Amino acid sequence: MRLLPFFACASVTVTAVGCGHPATEDDCQRIIEKTAELKLKEDNVREEDIPKQIAGYKEARGDEAMKKCVGRTITKEALTCVEMAQTSDALDKCLY
Repeated sequence: MRLLPFFACASVTVTAVGCGHPATEDDCQRIIEKTAELKLKEDNVREEDIPKQIAGYKEARGDEAMKKCVGRTITKEALTCVEMAQTSDALDKCLY
């Protein structure tokens, strides 16, 4: 699966400047899924194949990604930004 290196770097760098809270499993799941969705769309993966690709990544590397994400400080603003992001570049900016 060609997305593995992308996720290993981008989806788990959940840090935010300022006040925040420890990222929950739900927060991290949503970040990982949104990151995957946007990247797959940018790679012109068919819409109907996206859920299968995301599931494959989560099966292969999901535990590792979650361990790197859960508990990191994140703000509500960053999570809102992730939800509203329309590109993977925009999403990355939400988390830095």
